[in-house]
Amino acid sequence: MIILLDEYDTPLQEAWVSGYWEEMVEFIRSLFNSTFKTNPYLERAVMTGITRVSKESIFSDLNHLTVVTSTSEMYADCFGFTEEEVFTPLDEYGMQDKHIDVKK
Repeated sequence: MIILLDEYDTPLQEAWVSGYWEEMVEFIRSLFNSTFKTNPYLERAVMTGITRVSKESIFSDLNHLTVVTSTSEMYADCFGFTEEEVFTPLDEYGMQDKHIDVKK
């Protein structure tokens, strides 16, 4: 089984803003434990979100995570922008002189 969980942190942010943080944390801990830690059918999982998963926080049960951020080298060849995707807008806005800065 492969699990893809997009924007895992959105319900947590809403819980914080709306005042039901403790209840959500309890629910998420239980859900993540049974889904990601003790699930015998889980082969691989990917979680995305803007809040970094901390192994010392509510996710302390998930001690087997590999955190990959947008600045990680692990998948650098899979994400980002091509030169064309960067240079075209620069050219359209008359900023051709910035090509050299972008290549740094």
